Amino acid sequence: MNVVVIGAAGRTGRLIVAEAGRAGHRVTAAVRTPGGFDGVREVRADASEEGGLNEALAGQDVVISAIGPAGRKAHGLYSGAARAIVAAAPRGRVIGITSSGVRADDPHFSAAYRWLVRPIVREQYADMAEMERIVGESAPDWTFVRPGRLLDTPATGAYRVGDGGTPAGGWQITRADLAAFIVAELTERRWSRRFPTIAH
Repeated sequence: MNVVVIGAAGRTGRLIVAEAGRAGHRVTAAVRTPGGFDGVREVRADASEEGGLNEALAGQDVVISAIGPAGRKAHGLYSGAARAIVAAAPRGRVIGITSSGVRADDPHFSAAYRWLVRPIVREQYADMAEMERIVGESAPDWTFVRPGRLLDTPATGAYRVGDGGTPAGGWQITRADLAAFIVAELTERRWSRRFPTIAH
């Protein structure tokens, strides 16, 4: 299928582009500065600009959002991208990456993260939640994957998925495993209109 990855130049986005390509999908990398991919269609796109995703999303079957801020503050990145996505592809399928920290009452969310990290990135989690709300109210088919702490280590293939909540004892996941899960969901469609929360 035709798949566009927003935030393709990021650490997770690059893995999704590669994994989707290996799976045989026709991948478009939506990036602010083209030229970082070989053998992949690239489109200049900026979700922060009105109409900035129109070209990238045209003719796509699935939009994958792998965006992320450079620092601890989102500054409206997630909610802005959500508005741009639903404006450019109002009837398309959306798979977005947010975080297990979005759900404040998750009973299995790591205690250390709950008390030490969450207060620091509270604004980012709030903007992620707003992205989920905007897309959830507009797109007919969506999935928001909520990973735990992301690791830059090789895939393990051994991870667990909770339905809207962190698997007990889980708190981190490799980016490679996250990418594999998302690409599998393209065809499996097991998590439509749900919040799979993924961790080792």
